Formats: sequence, C-alpha cells, structure tokens
Amino acid sequence: MRTLITGKVVDFVPTFGAHLDGKCLILNEEGDFEITVDTGFNGGIAIPLEIMDKMDMEFFGYDTFTLATGDIVELPMFMGKVILDDYESKTWFIPGDSLLGMAFLSTVGSILCFDFENETVELRR
Repeated sequence: MRTLITGKVVDFVPTFGAHLDGKCLILNEEGDFEITVDTGFNGGIAIPLEIMDKMDMEFFGYDTFTLATGDIVELPMFMGKVILDDYESKTWFIPGDSLLGMAFLSTVGSILCFDFENETVELRR
C-alpha cells in the first residue's frame, strides 16, 4: 500500500492541494488552491469554470445532479486529465465548487484515510 497524496483536515473539512500544469490538473500536497474531498458527491471532480477554461478538456454531454441543498440541476460534463504522484487518470469534470467526488477517488485509490487527531487525510493505492 502506498500513499498517493496527503492533505489536511481543518474544522472537519478534508482537502488536498491542486494546481494546473499545462492543461491538466495536478493533485499534490502543495497546490495553488485547495480541493475538498466530498464523500457525498458521487461524481468525478467539480472545479470553478475559470480553472476549467485553462484545461484541455473535451465536452462529454450533460447530466442531472442533485445538490446538497436538494436542488436538481443539469450541468455540462467534460473529460480531462488528472495527475497524482506518478499516476495519470482521465476523469470527468463539472463546473462548481472545488470538490473531489467518490467516482474519481475510487478510480485512483483504494483507501481514503482520515486522521482527525493529526488533521490529515491520505489517499492510498
């Protein structure tokens, strides 16, 4: 078992660092922005449109999502590249808050470990 990425847990919110490298999303310990681990989001990755506009993505289609508020929205989906450590993956993105969903996490890792005492979160493979 090896750790792909380590993040932090602050006020019970687990986050990983992220930044853009060329046209793909890089997840690492030190990023330009934080992306929240959202176990209630069963999708891939949600990021703001201004970040998506800088990435090399292909339009995939539209899908319907139920937000945490209970609102149902139709959002565009895009396929893009993500790099974690030495692992590269294609996943789908939607516009929104910076969130890592369960579909993405389960594809790239097999264990998501929250350590609330040490305020860390790890994704392991």
